[in-house]
Amino acid sequence: MNSMRKHTRVPEFTPEGDLVQPESPFSLPYDMRDQVKWIDFSCPCNPLGTPQAIVDIMAHSLSERQFGYRPDFESYSLRTALSHYHEISPNGILVGVTPSQMIRCAAQAFQPATVGISAPCPMEYHLAITNAGHEVVSFQNKRTFATCDVATLRKNGETFDAAVLANPSFPTSRLIDKGMLREYLEAFSWVIVDESYIELSLAGESYIPLTQRYENLIVVRNPSMTFALPGMPMAYLVAHPHTIEHIKRFYDGSGVSMVGELLAQELMGALPYLEETSELLETEIPWLQCMLSLIPGVHIFPAEANYVLCSFEEDADLDLGVANARELVDRLQVAGYTVPLMSNVIGLDEGRYFCVCAKKRQENQALINVMRDIILGR
Repeated sequence: MNSMRKHTRVPEFTPEGDLVQPESPFSLPYDMRDQVKWIDFSCPCNPLGTPQAIVDIMAHSLSERQFGYRPDFESYSLRTALSHYHEISPNGILVGVTPSQMIRCAAQAFQPATVGISAPCPMEYHLAITNAGHEVVSFQNKRTFATCDVATLRKNGETFDAAVLANPSFPTSRLIDKGMLREYLEAFSWVIVDESYIELSLAGESYIPLTQRYENLIVVRNPSMTFALPGMPMAYLVAHPHTIEHIKRFYDGSGVSMVGELLAQELMGALPYLEETSELLETEIPWLQCMLSLIPGVHIFPAEANYVLCSFEEDADLDLGVANARELVDRLQVAGYTVPLMSNVIGLDEGRYFCVCAKKRQENQALINVMRDIILGR
């Protein structure tokens, strides 16, 4: 049988080095990335980038060959630093690698149950809960994508024993009200709340303090996103010390790395960096929402964190340059802007939605200009 190899069209450039927009979209192969100045809007990490102090600590540790030692699986240094940061006991903290790993290790400590997961959500939530031996039930508010309150769940006939929520949710960028969370904690045997992006939200309130009152609450955090270290995954969960002791019976901690011990050295010194982050996002998140909403065919959903969920619908009254979200994402990729299509998200129609992560104003403005030109066929 003859095999056919699919050829990928190579982008064309002007004599000045500018990219020539193609008549139809295509996907840029990975080996072409060095020919385009990529601006990544696909990762919702801190737009300020990694703090220089952390970069310096890592460089020093590499030069001193500190990574040649095995990490402390108990993560004493990081748990101690985090206990000061959150003003809780270090016995209420468990360190790991990724949020999905933390969700799974918490869930596997409980008897098999039916677990409700608020959608839209990453597929990793479902995999983590399923791999922990539980049955998954999805629920969602299809009109606003905000998390349903307990009364609405009861009205809709939703029944489950435990729940997985996010504060803020990804990719819908919605925060959870404290009163609603308390209802969940009183209604279900255990509740996991993913707060991976809470420090990259608009004045979002962390519910870590509630773990001291509710032993059935587990909060997951993701400092890799907070400190713009997506290539060095690191996560931890916070719960009542009694709950942590129970979870540790099923968790060996062997996945932790030296990165957490390095972060522990700079965690408290990073407060000015986090304040600067909040000031930037207070300006850029509303601005990005507004500018995206002004582009023909683009519909946005209210954002309370550093990423904006959008959908694209072709306007029958306008002759637009793209027909759907997938084509728009492909054209943006060719132009050097990576924007993710929400094709692997539970609760969203595949091919209709994309998500734009907030960066600094100059980069945000550049994306808006290119997106507008592509959609208007310029």
